[in-house]
Amino acid sequence: MENYSLKSILAPLPVTTRGQNFHLQTDPKNEKLLYCSGPAVVVRDLANPSECYTYNEHSGTPTAACFAPSGYYICSGDTYGKVRVWDTTQETHIIKYEGHGLGGPIKDICWSPDSKRILVAGSGRSSRTHCFLWDSGSSCGSLHGHSKDVNAIAHSPARPFRAVTVSEDFHVALHTGVPYKFEKNITAHKNFVNCVRYSPTGANFCTVSSDKRALLFDGKTGEQIGEMKDESGLAHKGGVMALSYNVAGTQLITASADKTVRLWDIETGNCVSTVEMGDTINDQQLGCLWAGEFALSVSFSGDINYIDLKSNSITKVLKGHQKSIETMEVKSGKIYTSSFEGRSSMYNVESGDVEYFTGAIHKNKILDTKISGDTMISVDIENRILRTPLSTCVMGEDSSSISSNVTFFDVHSGSGTEIYSCNQELVMFKDGNEVFKKETSYEPNGCAISPCGTILAVGAKGDPKLFLYDIEGSSIVQRQEINLSAATTEIKFSPDGKFLGAATVGRAILLLDVEKSYKPVQHCWSTSSKSISCSFSPDSSYFAVAGIDTNIVVCNTAKPMESALKILRAHPLVLSTECAGSMRKPLLQPDLTCKLDNTSSPFRISDDRVCIVLRTD
Repeated sequence: MENYSLKSILAPLPVTTRGQNFHLQTDPKNEKLLYCSGPAVVVRDLANPSECYTYNEHSGTPTAACFAPSGYYICSGDTYGKVRVWDTTQETHIIKYEGHGLGGPIKDICWSPDSKRILVAGSGRSSRTHCFLWDSGSSCGSLHGHSKDVNAIAHSPARPFRAVTVSEDFHVALHTGVPYKFEKNITAHKNFVNCVRYSPTGANFCTVSSDKRALLFDGKTGEQIGEMKDESGLAHKGGVMALSYNVAGTQLITASADKTVRLWDIETGNCVSTVEMGDTINDQQLGCLWAGEFALSVSFSGDINYIDLKSNSITKVLKGHQKSIETMEVKSGKIYTSSFEGRSSMYNVESGDVEYFTGAIHKNKILDTKISGDTMISVDIENRILRTPLSTCVMGEDSSSISSNVTFFDVHSGSGTEIYSCNQELVMFKDGNEVFKKETSYEPNGCAISPCGTILAVGAKGDPKLFLYDIEGSSIVQRQEINLSAATTEIKFSPDGKFLGAATVGRAILLLDVEKSYKPVQHCWSTSSKSISCSFSPDSSYFAVAGIDTNIVVCNTAKPMESALKILRAHPLVLSTECAGSMRKPLLQPDLTCKLDNTSSPFRISDDRVCIVLRTD
């Protein structure tokens, strides 16, 4: 095993905010889907969404991105108001330009049709819009006319150049160019104007607002020439969040907080059809995109819906995670993940399809998960334990709780034993029932049950010691205390029971020989930073350790003096400060999970919510 290659990326979902629109973008050929998700800019294939790549070089959180009309570059902006123009044709995504666009978060970006100028809109103290040359950053005009944050910006597809901005001050501003200068303010809306888009022909542009209206304007003069409305005189029953034209510019779709997506005829202004997306808050529609033959919308849940406008039906839904992934288990070609907000999902590695766990799911951060036979056991920050059959993925039918704060746990499938390490105590469950408690003089930080089910190994938080216990029926008896070179963060028995491996707070990788009374195996492996997760391959041949330096180290247990394989930057981001005060485990080094499946491929999850599958050869 001397090299590795990236097999696939299971992409994150858009991170949405209730009441705020979300912009989806596509490339000039209508083949790619572009959006921002947490610290990543995500580019997915529209026909095959499992094919994707991410861009993670922003220092702030990316908030907007747009393809150049040439298709060779993407401009993305972040919460710091910084913009980056980067190449789309190479895997390295070489940066062409970086600079400050605004003094605050960028909400929308567009290019001039000749791919020479970039226009950005969002928040800022002195200016909420900016236009500049794409390669030098030189200003090419002034876009003014708003007193509050600008939610969207659009550029005419042909000369004479026009730019339109819409804002939370209820105004629509028209600008002429080049150089760009303010032309007129349009005060037709009575609430926040959420989105504006030009027709592909340039004949008109449409604006949508939280006042439930969608208005049509002349592309050159800005005069109102129509309105999309039904028999009630409005476009939707709720605020209209986004719109998108078809390629011919004869129809458009709108997405609304009333949980519907509507198709409109431009010439008549009549509603052609309505697609009902659901009846819960999560079904509110915050964004939409019409790219060639594909019509998409974004739900408040983050799900991306593929819509068949002919049959008014949803043909496919892209699912995944919006928040950081906290735990992961691998079984039979499927990856079971759980995230910060309590969402549990099942990824099919080959197809890329995702299904959610249903039922009485967790409502808070899931601390740890384990698979025991055909059951997934999970525990959350409220110490609620759920045992879920993998055949149905329906949660809540078998549940229990622990009075102490859980940090880690492990299970033994054959005996139905579950052991939870809590604050200075160990708790044993048998067949779903609590049967034993044992207080400890230390704070447990990780535990592992041997494959035979008779030995329990427990690490101590901040103390370089390993405690071994005998599991005797329904009790735990301490038998040995071992001094280590560094405190452990996670410990695992190898599947054949010959080794005990551990990730540590230092650079050391611990591998203990069980058959030699847990004597350390001499090896030449190390990490460059603290490691926080570890895993053995099913045949016990390889031991992988993942660290906060974003790297994974894969070691050959049969050849301890052979250099380990280092997978560099398996994830671009690891550190997080999200809700640090509510965590029982340090969140500045959040849960990072590394598992080895039957192909000896490391799986690594981090705070950027992207599960990356790496194939090793």
